[in-house]
Amino acid sequence: MIIKEGELLCLQGDRNNSFYIVKTGSLTASYKDEQNEVQTQNFGPGSTFGELSLIEGEPMEYTIRADEDSEIEVIDPKTFRDVMDVKPIWMRSILAFLTQRNRIAKENKRKRDFITTFPSLLFILSRYNGKNISLKTIKDELKYFSNLSAIETYKLLLILQDFKLVRLQAESVSIENQPLIRALYETLRYRAIHKSVSPNILSLTEQAILTAFVKTACDKGELQTDGLVAVTTEALAVQTKFSMHGMSLTPRNLESLLQKQLLVAISDEKYGANFDRLLNLLELNRIYPQLDKKLL
Repeated sequence: MIIKEGELLCLQGDRNNSFYIVKTGSLTASYKDEQNEVQTQNFGPGSTFGELSLIEGEPMEYTIRADEDSEIEVIDPKTFRDVMDVKPIWMRSILAFLTQRNRIAKENKRKRDFITTFPSLLFILSRYNGKNISLKTIKDELKYFSNLSAIETYKLLLILQDFKLVRLQAESVSIENQPLIRALYETLRYRAIHKSVSPNILSLTEQAILTAFVKTACDKGELQTDGLVAVTTEALAVQTKFSMHGMSLTPRNLESLLQKQLLVAISDEKYGANFDRLLNLLELNRIYPQLDKKLL
């Protein structure tokens, strides 16, 4: 079958139940996603489509239009039945099995795209200095990284809203904590590159001491000229022991925090820290363990 440039081959939702093989040329498939937005993909020589329509009677997934003069092999239901009638009885079962595997593969790809698009979304949000970004802008920029549908993108934004990093409005997204969005992006980027846990992820001891520091700073902190908030070693030790049911503050369990420069030794009697950074880091360590569960 020859289809001329610009001609329609089929429409999304058609029930002609045919299977198509592209022999030469190029065609564009368009379809409306869950939010009625049009998505597209290309079919070149060797591409196939319509297998679910032929074997399982599903409506056609795409509207197909020729980008150029193209030759298409069409296998209609009658041809398919005639071929199957002279084939072993188990052939139909094999085809049904392969079609089901294809369906599962598509669903697994959708899940994989959902997970792998999350860092890209964080990257986009971390680049905007303004508080509000239109949903259209986010979707348009995300197309450079992923073919994720509009509804799946919205689900990712809902996860960020659950973490109180953004707030969804009718046509826009309000960024509530850009430094934390950036920290979360850098943490996931580090994990992807190095295949290990980011240095931003705290151990239980580090988290306990920094939590005690924040509580102590709220009650007895002193603002320094360099912008750091300082607490006395004695007050920090008392709060650590109280919060962690007897845990002692020692040079050994402070060492890693000093090396990471999360705490600064101002003197033998005082430690200082960037208060906002500590708050974001503690929030990052609350969010991080929940990410995989929410994304999956």
